[in-house]
Amino acid sequence: MRTIHRVSFQQDGITYDAEEGQWLYDVCEAAGASVPFACKAGACGTCATQIVQGEESLGPQRAREIRTLESNGLDPKQYRLLCLADVHGTLTLGASAKTQHGAASLGLFKARVEEYRPLTLTVCEQRFAIESGEITFCPGQYMIFHVPGLDKVIRRSYSISSHLSDRTHFEICVRAVSGGFCSNFIHRLRPGDCIQVEGPYGDFRLAEGSQRDILMIATGTGIAPIKSMMLSLLGQTGSRRIRLFFGLRNVSDLFYTKLLSDLKESHPRFEPTIILSQPDPMGWRGLRGRVTDLIHEQVSPDQASNTDAYLCGGRPMIEEAKRLLINKGMKVDHICHENFF
Repeated sequence: MRTIHRVSFQQDGITYDAEEGQWLYDVCEAAGASVPFACKAGACGTCATQIVQGEESLGPQRAREIRTLESNGLDPKQYRLLCLADVHGTLTLGASAKTQHGAASLGLFKARVEEYRPLTLTVCEQRFAIESGEITFCPGQYMIFHVPGLDKVIRRSYSISSHLSDRTHFEICVRAVSGGFCSNFIHRLRPGDCIQVEGPYGDFRLAEGSQRDILMIATGTGIAPIKSMMLSLLGQTGSRRIRLFFGLRNVSDLFYTKLLSDLKESHPRFEPTIILSQPDPMGWRGLRGRVTDLIHEQVSPDQASNTDAYLCGGRPMIEEAKRLLINKGMKVDHICHENFF
């Protein structure tokens, strides 16, 4: 006989009968709750939610969960990461921390594809028009797309790649992954197609008030939030040096090269550097190697001590870049990175 537990979402006015041991992410999906998710691995803190009643129904917290909550300024005694929890008793959930702490979100809304731009054979940029209302986001934030599956809606996070000044549109950059249901669905959308979206969410943002120089490091479609940050920074007056290290595999993976060239031409303080890790022997005259090699070669200790770094890409790259930058003398709280890539 199955054991059923009642899960209540105060913020949405929803209750749901969950099975013993059911993953709370699946419960939120099935109940249609507004709890946002991103990495689904306890790294980003997006799904942090206040526990009103039933803390004992979630089991003990792991050290990783406590670290993530504390790094997001949340009390582990009041909040839990729903992506790491299973249901083992009656539970009442309060507000999502992202909503409670002022995320400028439209909630769930319809977005219509206005323009599809292929960038490579596998990477495209999709431009969406908001069907009603406006969007206010910070460069670096992301949207959660509700992708219709065979038996349920699947939610996936994609960073906004456009400038914050356009409040009726936003753009994302997507790579179609072999076997990736959601990425291929988004990649196949064409002008006129609509999809349900929610957001914006995320704490990957430019540091307010900093006058330090900027170093941005991206690999692949990790350039998406970096591009939004870049456009925002270059639209401001100032003398801060802004550098971009952009890593890709080979020549066929190159995109945004004209954009970067044009930005460099019109903004002398912007210095983009592209490096390829696996270029064709005769097809590339630029730099060869891993993007983290550029930290060794082009970042001095003096520069590191007066620089803010923003990283987005695969987790191994992010971890290595952080280690190298800290070894160069950069303060850890001057390094910001996206967690769900």
